[in-house]
Amino acid sequence: IFQTEGVLTKCSKPVDIVFAIDTSASIWIVNFPSQIQFVRDVVSELNIGSGIDKSRVAVVTFSKDVKLVFDFNQGQDTDAVVKAIDEIVHDKGDATRTYKALQMVHEQVLAPGNGERPEVENVVVVLTDGVTNSGGYDSYPNGGKDQTLDDARTVRNLPAHLFAIGIGHGVNMEELKHMASIPDTTYVITANDFEELNTDNIKQKLINRTCEVVVPQATTPPPPASTTTPPPKEEPKECYEARADIFFVLDQSSSIQTWENFQKELEFVREVIDQIETGPTKAQVGLIKFSTDATTEFHLGDHTTKTDLVNEVSMVNWDGGDTNTDKAINLLIDRGFNKIFGARENVPQIAIFLTDGGSTKASLTEEAIERLKETDIISFAIGVGENKTDKMLEELNSIATSPDHFFEVDNLDRLVDIRKNLVDVLCEDAVDTDEEKPQKHEECKETIADIMFLLDGSTSINNQETFDKELDFIISVIDEMDIGQTKTQIALMQFASGTKIEFLFNEHDNKADIAAAIRSARWMQGNTFLNLALDKIVQVSTKENGFRDNVPHILVLISDGVSTRRSYTMKAIERLREKTDYIVFGIGVGMYLNMDELSKLVSKPVPDHQFHVDNQDSLPLIRSQLTTRLCAADEPKPAPEVCIDKKADIIFIADASTSIGITDFGKLKSFMKKVISNFEIGTDKIQIGLVTFSNSSKTEFPLKAYSSSDELDKAIDGVHYTQGLTFTHLALEEVLKHGFTAQAGARDDVPRIVVIVTDGWSRDPTNTLINAQKAKDAGIIMFSIGVGNYLDEDELKAMSSDPVEIHSFMVEDYSALESIQNSVASKVCTVNPSVRPVQPLIDPDRINSIFGPKRKSFKNQNEEKELKNEIEHLDGRKNDRRNNLASRKENLDQEDILSLLEKALKRRLDRQN
Repeated sequence: IFQTEGVLTKCSKPVDIVFAIDTSASIWIVNFPSQIQFVRDVVSELNIGSGIDKSRVAVVTFSKDVKLVFDFNQGQDTDAVVKAIDEIVHDKGDATRTYKALQMVHEQVLAPGNGERPEVENVVVVLTDGVTNSGGYDSYPNGGKDQTLDDARTVRNLPAHLFAIGIGHGVNMEELKHMASIPDTTYVITANDFEELNTDNIKQKLINRTCEVVVPQATTPPPPASTTTPPPKEEPKECYEARADIFFVLDQSSSIQTWENFQKELEFVREVIDQIETGPTKAQVGLIKFSTDATTEFHLGDHTTKTDLVNEVSMVNWDGGDTNTDKAINLLIDRGFNKIFGARENVPQIAIFLTDGGSTKASLTEEAIERLKETDIISFAIGVGENKTDKMLEELNSIATSPDHFFEVDNLDRLVDIRKNLVDVLCEDAVDTDEEKPQKHEECKETIADIMFLLDGSTSINNQETFDKELDFIISVIDEMDIGQTKTQIALMQFASGTKIEFLFNEHDNKADIAAAIRSARWMQGNTFLNLALDKIVQVSTKENGFRDNVPHILVLISDGVSTRRSYTMKAIERLREKTDYIVFGIGVGMYLNMDELSKLVSKPVPDHQFHVDNQDSLPLIRSQLTTRLCAADEPKPAPEVCIDKKADIIFIADASTSIGITDFGKLKSFMKKVISNFEIGTDKIQIGLVTFSNSSKTEFPLKAYSSSDELDKAIDGVHYTQGLTFTHLALEEVLKHGFTAQAGARDDVPRIVVIVTDGWSRDPTNTLINAQKAKDAGIIMFSIGVGNYLDEDELKAMSSDPVEIHSFMVEDYSALESIQNSVASKVCTVNPSVRPVQPLIDPDRINSIFGPKRKSFKNQNEEKELKNEIEHLDGRKNDRRNNLASRKENLDQEDILSLLEKALKRRLDRQN
């Protein structure tokens, strides 16, 4: 439930604002007016006019095409602008070429002479419900996503403030964050759906932030010196030795009363940070704020310098709400100190809670505190206010690790009184005497290998200082190893427009000489000709240069960008693999590299050989993990044996909807070919069929069509990417009706298997689940593979056969499909050939007849009564099944789908009432 105030607060500051509005087909026709209403209401609160003290508005729309609706020179009064916005047409294009909209913004709308005013700040607002997708109209790699980030950077550099508003679950948060201005906590706004977008809460958020960012920040005068309590001059020495992950957890509930009071909390945080040495190898800082909900403002390691941290803290907004302390604690445990989000091993984890009231839901907070006590988190609790209740004090004492970790002050102005004591205790906790230095990797003592480090020395590195951070990182990795002619040998090469060999394997046989040689490397500058470097490595990997036989050969690439000649690089990668046996590790730095290109270079499995960090300052965060993998590296593992003497009829179902993009659809086809390469193909062995789907479904070829792997590869290569929405149920229906028939070549005495790959939730979930259940009831073994972060995980599991953990897979993106291809092949190959159909718990046709997917209302009262009786019947069947553990174990997937269908029926019943 989203509360709205009914009246929006205007922004009277002048601004030149451009809206880029997504009009692609992924936005349903009923939702598009909500997006228009949102823009209409926001611009209505601007002071629009032609004067220098007025605001001006421009609008572009984008899908497969980009259109300039109006610019700053056209009709700049509120009525004219609103009328033009109301007339915007929903194009329903089959692509989301966000980069085209951004190109029009910087090349045309905000170009000199088109009404943009130099003395007024520029704001650009991008609204989208999906991710960049070229739709095959352009040949950009990665579906145009990299091009969107490039054009966004150009817009920001004009300069302009760039807001990214994501609507629904189909957006990519990483793309939004990298598109938007910094900090993303201010410039990225999300809404769960178009209904939430059209609330005053979201509208006011954009209006307020627009008004805030366009006003130059006043320089805050230094506070007058206190005559009674001078600030402490001596700082704890331990703080400069500290290695800890520290999270501030701030109460931003309505009881804080004013924005000014919340600023006092932020000032306290800034002062504490100022007394701590921060950085990837020192203290890392994150911040969570909580009220009705808890949110992470920034994670550990997001900001490595004290200046960035202080600036980020200053941008935190006050929202108000309840005091749900339990949510803050659970978020801290689940995500705050999670390695995925930057937390480190073997350093103290410290949390500083600051609140002015007891929690709204005390019982839930007690449960969360019990979870907190089971962790190694060292917790400080600070209570603020004159009227602290016994319950509040008891709660805070429970949060605090020990009595000396609990502080209380009468008001926010008195936080300064406890700062020194807090920092003293904090810095003692932050120095872990048992782990002052990372332990050496024991496995490295026995390692014998030839390791080549390859450094990107192109102009995008920016300066020698940044390049030196990469050199220092390499030295820290080598420090873990035993170096020598009979142990590990090191070589170093740099590349830009050309290549430069810094030293080869047999030139230095001790760490001191190697470190000196590394530090003497000078930044080259130039383009990013990775292909030249890879060819040079092939050329110099010889015995004359110390390249030894019978030891692992390892290549470590560190790069921050895309190769200048990508096609040349792809061929150079092939030559490297053909002529050498290097185990390749890749480290991508920053947001502008092409991870797809990097994944093609590194060894398999890709996740074990590929790393990504935000910047060179963050390289130390992966040192331990990289060193462990280097020292454990050995010859690449052989591919699994081909599935011998097996018989099965296997149909792949491939998602070809718009959300995938033509590049990733190619990766999906490659995945299918690699899985099939593990099978013996033939009319008396394994047969393969393929169905694709988007707005409709299509049998690309039936089971009997091809009798060899080569024929299948060519057929898959010839499959076209159709685009459209995700009607998964139609693909399952196609398989049920035509896939396993005698006419298609299906056999009666072999397992029947379906492998479905999709990256989104189905448009008709009820019929998707019904058809999946029909398939399983018919004895078809269902494997489901979900790709990306925008799936319905419950739907994916419900489609899979039991046990779900064997028959369902989830990967981050289509590049990661490679990491599961052998596992999928192995599990498909080892299915139980004697699969018997199971008795369905419900009659899917009965449900569909009562209330089909396209029905708007009940036929009569009897039908409504029948539906209610059906739901009661489902409840009874579920309870009966729970009393029969053996049946429940056997048909677990049916019980899962039963629950989901029951919920769907109840939702439909509620809508009619």
